[in-house]
Amino acid sequence: MRIGLDIDDTICQTTEMVHEVIEKYASKLNLNPLDIMNDDFLRDEFYDNNSAEIFKNVIIKKEVKDIFRRLNNKGNKIFIITSRKKEYESITRAWFEKEGLEVEEMIFSVYGEDKAKTCQEKHIDLMIEDNPYNYKKIKEAGIHCILYDDRGKYDLKQDYYTTWKDIEDYIERNH
Repeated sequence: MRIGLDIDDTICQTTEMVHEVIEKYASKLNLNPLDIMNDDFLRDEFYDNNSAEIFKNVIIKKEVKDIFRRLNNKGNKIFIITSRKKEYESITRAWFEKEGLEVEEMIFSVYGEDKAKTCQEKHIDLMIEDNPYNYKKIKEAGIHCILYDDRGKYDLKQDYYTTWKDIEDYIERNH
């Protein structure tokens, strides 16, 4: 099986890391973190100045390493298909190596329809995604997609999973 995976908030705790870093950043500027996130200029400046640190230090989600290993051992091919900018490719590859996560290929800077098209071009059998817009576009393109969320943000009845163990069980049952 060819499995596509998003990175941020799917296999690692990016939002939590952003909150941690923005608290420090806001404190240095004597601002409230919400003031930064609600101002386009300040938000862009924050991400320009801090994304590298966030991506280097982000924490992998529970169970991901073991499940990655088991999926690979069963002959699955894992493709990283992310909206993360290409400029963070070397940091991202180093993080994957540090975490011991083996992937077939990494594709950067794809979102929405471009992400769906990439899934088609790579013949992805199953995409695991945390962004509802990407999920919708991927489904519309005829690719089977799971919406993953371990923070209880969505109330969906199908194709929605909140733990990596549930995703692994789903793959075992259906493919």
